[in-house]
Amino acid sequence: MKKIKLLPIMFFALFLSCDKDDETATEQTIDLAANDISYTLVSQSSPNTGVVRITGYVKNIGNAEFNSSNGQQVAQLLEKIPGTTTFIEMAFEDLPNNIEANEEVSFSYEREWDTTLEFQNEIILRIFYDPDIFIDGNPNNDDADSTNNSLSIFGNAINSLF
Repeated sequence: MKKIKLLPIMFFALFLSCDKDDETATEQTIDLAANDISYTLVSQSSPNTGVVRITGYVKNIGNAEFNSSNGQQVAQLLEKIPGTTTFIEMAFEDLPNNIEANEEVSFSYEREWDTTLEFQNEIILRIFYDPDIFIDGNPNNDDADSTNNSLSIFGNAINSLF
């Protein structure tokens, strides 16, 4: 008699477990993210000055391929002048039409750097999309999370290269 009571409970638990797995297995996301900003010393002309290379990394952190058309997605590396609302575009990159899950795209620029400046520019990586990208009928280019489309670092961090 105890075996008869346990069987329905075990079957019900197994049934619930299968439904939960099926729901999560079919969900696909596409999420281009401003993933990283790195900097390297290219050359040094004095103890406090030299040329640095600043690189931005955009990565599809989703689990599905990003698939779009030409010109619908771009990335910029900007510098923001301290104490102002002024942004200077330092590098611009048309992102590829297809970016696989976990694939990363990088682009960079080089500039003179002087560590004696008290306030360094902020470095910003931003992803921009065509304004109509969400209504173009292509769900394979819809970004799942727009909160990670921008990343910034304080320019004073670059001083550590010298």
